[in-house]
Amino acid sequence: MIPRDEVDGLVLAGGQSRRMRGLGGPAVDKGLLMLDGAPLVQRVAQTLAPWVDTLYISANRHLDVYGRHGLCVPDDAEFGGDAGPLAGVASVMAHSRRPWLLVSPVDVPRLPKDMPARLAEAARDKAPLAYACAGGKEHPLCMLVRCDLQRDLRSYLLEGGRKVLDWHRRHGAVPVDFGDDPGLFRNINTPEDWRAAGGQGAAS
Repeated sequence: MIPRDEVDGLVLAGGQSRRMRGLGGPAVDKGLLMLDGAPLVQRVAQTLAPWVDTLYISANRHLDVYGRHGLCVPDDAEFGGDAGPLAGVASVMAHSRRPWLLVSPVDVPRLPKDMPARLAEAARDKAPLAYACAGGKEHPLCMLVRCDLQRDLRSYLLEGGRKVLDWHRRHGAVPVDFGDDPGLFRNINTPEDWRAAGGQGAAS
């Protein structure tokens, strides 16, 4: 097992939530939507926190609210406004002082409790990067990655790279199978997804 003091955590909450606009226009922020009495960011943070030394939140708005759940890091300006979630990973890598970064998007309410341990087992033994799979689908943003890949990731983004799996494959990333349940790691991307999950409103 990789010790907790060698791992920082990251909740990716810096997106623009374009597909959620049916809930109230461009002001909607997925990470602050409520599910079972808690904002999505809190649910994800609580899963990662026991396994990490410092928990970071990649966020580009509502920093006061996100700051209740971790240390907020906006995307570095050099990436522009369309670099996608990997820009959040690269920006936090620049702040982290730990060898490993445990990552999850903010909109994944069903993270397996053993995700950190299983990713750590795979990454430590086989590669500098491991990510989750379930129900026959890959979930590359649910990952454990070595922070010494920061320079390569930054170069990838500045050269125009955006595809997460393409970057993973550059480094021999190990997929970790969490079984046949298609609901595991499922993102809440649309108003319909949110209502189906039992969503209740936005956090203040």
